[in-house]
Amino acid sequence: MPRVFRMRHRVRLSETDALGVVYYGQYLTYFDLSRLELLRRMGITLSLLTRRGLGFVAAEASCRYHSSGRFDELLTLDVSVAKLGVSSVTYSHKIRRGRVLVAEGRVTDVMVDARREPVEIPAEFRKKLSTFA
Repeated sequence: MPRVFRMRHRVRLSETDALGVVYYGQYLTYFDLSRLELLRRMGITLSLLTRRGLGFVAAEASCRYHSSGRFDELLTLDVSVAKLGVSSVTYSHKIRRGRVLVAEGRVTDVMVDARREPVEIPAEFRKKLSTFA
């Protein structure tokens, strides 16, 4: 069973439609929030990547909706590493309201160099990422 990084997020009004329901595209932003916070906690920050001439770019994303989030609800955002490749990492995401599964999905990021060409994920990053695989 993979180790899971968990964070909480309160739904803001700007994330909802006119009925106060979370706009469907917003869930990919929630995936992004949790993924970036996981990387930040590992010490893999944008400034570090930039200094090393590296970055992550999204290659694929999917989302399955089970329920709806609403304005001012507190959501739990879970992320783990589903697959760690040579130059890519696939994250598994789950969003819950209490015990209710709201949405789940996957995002695959590819590590690129300054020319946006795929490169191998450095060993020290792989080691950190593997702790959530």
